[in-house]
Amino acid sequence: MTTQRFWQKKRFSDPIGERHPDPRIAMLEEEFLQLANQLGVGPLGFGGTVTAVDVKIEIAPVHIASLPVAVNIQCHANRHNEIEI
Repeated sequence: MTTQRFWQKKRFSDPIGERHPDPRIAMLEEEFLQLANQLGVGPLGFGGTVTAVDVKIEIAPVHIASLPVAVNIQCHANRHNEIEI
């Protein structure tokens, strides 16, 4: 596993509400979380006050051509429902 992939996975395992050790990045995480929740999209797009549960930002040295961004949307397992009649 590359170092960059390790950093990406590491941030996803941080507890909800835990902020980045760098105060500037932590401030951005808080700001983006507030902005996302002001959208009014809500869970699954049905409206509401909670659009995002948390925001995690990780910085890493990368080539300008790649600029990786990851957006983790609610897990398929939570959105999938089956019923047998």
